[in-house]
Amino acid sequence: MNENKASSPTSQSPQTDHPLNQHDAIQQETLVRNGKRPIVSVQGLNKAYGSRIILKSVSCDFYRGQIVVIVGRSGSGKSTLLRTIAGLTELDDGTITIDNELVCDGDESTDQWDEQRRKIGMIFQSYTLWPHLSVYKNLALAPRKVLKLSESDIRAQAQRSLEAVGMEQYIDSMPSTLSGGQRQRVAIARALMMNPQVLLCDEITSALDPPVAADVLAVLTKLKERQNMAIILVTHDMSFAARAADKVLFFSAGEITTYGSFNDARNHRENKELQTFINAITVS
Repeated sequence: MNENKASSPTSQSPQTDHPLNQHDAIQQETLVRNGKRPIVSVQGLNKAYGSRIILKSVSCDFYRGQIVVIVGRSGSGKSTLLRTIAGLTELDDGTITIDNELVCDGDESTDQWDEQRRKIGMIFQSYTLWPHLSVYKNLALAPRKVLKLSESDIRAQAQRSLEAVGMEQYIDSMPSTLSGGQRQRVAIARALMMNPQVLLCDEITSALDPPVAADVLAVLTKLKERQNMAIILVTHDMSFAARAADKVLFFSAGEITTYGSFNDARNHRENKELQTFINAITVS
């Protein structure tokens, strides 16, 4: 992801006047010339519940091989953006494109949605593992129902997915025997079962102790590097953003107010709300 609305070639007007947008626009032109296209593009997204505006003209592109950390106050629209990309929340207006295919136009889904949504995996804070099913059976549900894979293929895919998160030895364990961090790793492995190109992570470490959260976030970094995935992560962990994020996207009242590298965000002194997040950590 290399631009906000100002730097996207399909956008019409900037969302912020911060100078980093011009730099990102130049980067985007270079990427397009080199044939690299966004795996997910959202343009002009609007969502409201009654008089409460949740998303306001949100436009952004996301690229494979990048971690984008989305930060902002509670209720600023972060999770809603993820849910609209995943197809869990209807839009009022705007478009969503996945792998160059239009999948959503306003509140209408296109014929491409069912095929393209398989490229999107989503992980939640609460793990959402079935407690009465083993790790393997939790992982097997979606590929058996959606991909119609054979049992041997599902087992092999489960083994690969668990190996990717360091949990292969727990394939036949029950969720109740696992720690919180282990269950979150299993949730990541379950998302990998559908071979996604994009992982949406909604506050997946907020209920974990800091050392455990760091281990889970390290798994995401490895996935980006080894599988060239786009990882879009909503978190309040600004230390992770400082260490691992390729881009930081800051939400305020449903709008993107800053977008760029962590250093870009740190140097955006005019955004006082963002600086309160950054000042909560010490970056060497």
